[in-house]
Amino acid sequence: MQIIECIQRSEQWQQARLGMITASCFDDVLCKGQGRETYMIKLAAERLSGIPQESYTNAAMDWGIEQEPYARDLYENLNGDILVNQVGFISLDDYIGCSPDGLIGIDGAIEIKCCNTSTHISYILKDKLPSKYKAQVQGGLWITGRQWCDFVSFDPRIARKIHIIRVDRDDKYIEILEAAVKQFKSELIEMVNKLEVNL
Repeated sequence: MQIIECIQRSEQWQQARLGMITASCFDDVLCKGQGRETYMIKLAAERLSGIPQESYTNAAMDWGIEQEPYARDLYENLNGDILVNQVGFISLDDYIGCSPDGLIGIDGAIEIKCCNTSTHISYILKDKLPSKYKAQVQGGLWITGRQWCDFVSFDPRIARKIHIIRVDRDDKYIEILEAAVKQFKSELIEMVNKLEVNL
């Protein structure tokens, strides 16, 4: 494991994760449909061109990025003895990595989602890790070697701005995830090698 110290979403961060299979997209790796192939082709394009491929963003996503520091500050204020260590990118090897929203002590991590109000309320009411983030959160725990992650939902537009869900490491799930990611990595290497051949 290697920690690359940089500011997330900076040019250095973009270069660090270029062509990397990242935990935030592990859900695509597990997908059996078009999403898996689309993601693999995107990574192959980055590895062959050395240029980050554009990703989709919208106003809600931009707002979420802007709110993340406020969520982190509130989390720290609520947990007076906890300091969130911000890191740039963590690579497991030359193909697999993640960008955690923060590391806590020697065992913990934090994953922040600044979502719309209705989604935030649903996370509060259900009070469990949303299934669409399971691969990302457990993947982050696999890559970082951490034991738990606080999944944080944040929306400053309502009185209950923050909701924290503690997620413990699930080694059985990680074993299945690791096998799927390594299979994806093998197929990605094969695709890149095939495309590097000069006809």
